[in-house]
Formats: sequence, C-alpha cells, structure tokens
Amino acid sequence: MTNPFKKESPPSEETPLSAKDKALALQTETQNKLQAKQLEQLNAMSSFDWKAVPPPMLAQMLVQMPFKGGTGEPDYFLAPWQAMVFAMRCFELGLSPFSNEVWFNPKNNKTNVTFEGKLKLARKQGLNLGPPQFERIPEDVTKPLVAYKCTINSPTGPCQYIAYLKDWQVPTSPVWKAKPDHMLQLRAAEKCLSFASGIGSSELPGEADLGQAPDKVELPTIESTEFKYTEMENKQ
Repeated sequence: MTNPFKKESPPSEETPLSAKDKALALQTETQNKLQAKQLEQLNAMSSFDWKAVPPPMLAQMLVQMPFKGGTGEPDYFLAPWQAMVFAMRCFELGLSPFSNEVWFNPKNNKTNVTFEGKLKLARKQGLNLGPPQFERIPEDVTKPLVAYKCTINSPTGPCQYIAYLKDWQVPTSPVWKAKPDHMLQLRAAEKCLSFASGIGSSELPGEADLGQAPDKVELPTIESTEFKYTEMENKQ
C-alpha cells in the first residue's frame, strides 16, 4: 500500500557539462584514439632492430624526437622528408638514428657523426685504436691554457692532433667558460680519431664541434692546427 504521507523525489537530472569540460573530454578522446592508432601500428613491428622498421613508420617516430638547437636557438623537430634523409644516411653508416652517435643539421640537411659514432665505426672496421692520451700546452697549469695535444695509437702508428684554444673556444658558451680544458680535449680527441680512422677526416668543423650555429662558424686556420703521423718501425 502506498504511503500517502511520503513525498516522491523528483526525477534526477544530469548536470550539463561546461564548455571547458566538453573541450577536455574531446581532447582526451582524441588522444586515446591517436594512442590506439599508434599502438596498432607498433603491433606491426616484429623486431627491435631499427633497420627492420618500415620506412614510413621510422619517419613518423623520428619526427617526434626533438633535436637540441644551436646556441641561443630553440630545439627543433625534423620534417618528414628530413627524417627519411636522416634514416637513409644512418642506414648507410650503420649507426642508429635514435642514439647519440649521429645528429641531423637542418641548415644543410646533413647527417653528422659524433665522437661516439666515429669510435663505433672504427671498431666496426676492425681498427684496434688505443685510448686518447692528452698533453696540456703548456704543461704548467699555473700558466694560461694554449692548446691540447691528443695522441691515439692505431695499427699503423700513433696519430696526433693539436687543438688550439684560440681556434676552438666559443666565448658565448657557458660550458666553454666553465670547462675549457675538458671541451678542448674533446675537440682534440675527435679530430685525432678522424685522422686515425679516416672517418670524417675531410669534414669541416660543424655546429657540434664549435658549439654554435653553422652560419656563425669561424673555421680554424691551417697555420694554427697541426697533424702529425708517425709510421711504426718494422720489426723483422
């Protein structure tokens, strides 16, 4: 029997969403659909070998990776065609585009090999190179730094390269100001490795070498850089 004194509650009505909530819900739905589509594409991958990834998918992955810009410049992303050029060159070199072994310069659309990459290529070629050895010039640490000489032993003899501070220092770089010895050692080691292995020995210094944008580079003069090569004695 119905209680005549009981009040019936009015039917519930959902509170309408605000414009902000609607926009947020739409954005979440779009992101979920995009993620689902990406996962569906990734399901087509059967190996972690980047060379086995279909080129279109590889390009899509590379365009999502930010590259560090030059001094005073923002980070940048590759266009799809640049990503394909980058991937093709990395394939030729045998270096992963997802590693620190290579980087892409969008100003000349060239793939550059880092010190780490050159060392890996030398090992792949079977070159048994010794660790870089450094000599400060002058040796007296109380005197201003002038240069660093790097020596790397190769199967055919020791290779040496002298990097002068006046040629390589970047006055606007905080890293160069804080650690000039370390930075100059890196420059000397990279160029010495190029000569010892023959990898990139004909390349001009790039943005990664001088720490600034390519269009602001001042190339070192021949008179102020030295490369010495010494043949090993033949022991009968």
